[in-house]
Amino acid sequence: MNIKTINIDFVAYNSKLIEKMVIAIDLNDVIRAYTRNFAKVYQKEYNRAFDESELEITTNDLSEIFPFDSKEEYKRFTYQDYPYELYGKCETVDKTTSTFLNKWLEEIKNFDIDEEVEVMIVSPMEYGLTIQSSYFFLSKIGCRVRNVYFPTDSSTIWNKCDVLITANPRLLENKPEGKKTIKIVTDYNKENTADFTYDNVVDFFSEPNNTLNLMQNE
Repeated sequence: MNIKTINIDFVAYNSKLIEKMVIAIDLNDVIRAYTRNFAKVYQKEYNRAFDESELEITTNDLSEIFPFDSKEEYKRFTYQDYPYELYGKCETVDKTTSTFLNKWLEEIKNFDIDEEVEVMIVSPMEYGLTIQSSYFFLSKIGCRVRNVYFPTDSSTIWNKCDVLITANPRLLENKPEGKKTIKIVTDYNKENTADFTYDNVVDFFSEPNNTLNLMQNE
């Protein structure tokens, strides 16, 4: 009796596909290994005595983690002196990230739901040279997502998407009603909750049914 009830509910649930869903993928620490790369560039270009192994990443605000003399010095380091090294030359979180991302985009088409799913890349708080460097990064990894958004106000991301894949604690905390979050676990967001959680974005991309599940109304 219980099994029949569960099956009936599941069929009804699957029958309610939304007309269109926008999935936004945050770049930093989801696709791009930004925090890890920041530590390497900081040590090489700014403080050779810096010991990365002693670093405790408790927030994604790196101005609070890395020892800069001031906020202005952090901004100059990030946005003026080394944007290409930090944003452009960065590696992906996993060696297979870009492969699985592009494979996932093709699988969406194979499901005949390409008209109902729109994918975009987002990366808040980027300016000038960092944006150019991020475009270089996306080109370098062969990313086939064409819609890219660089908001100065991260909250505006929610105006453009239904689902956000992110590691950003602030975005996870401030999810509006009716939206969905997919958290990619990092050292600084372990306490944050989300609708779905994955240790690595590849885990989401590699299972096609994960996308189909998102396309169902509750």
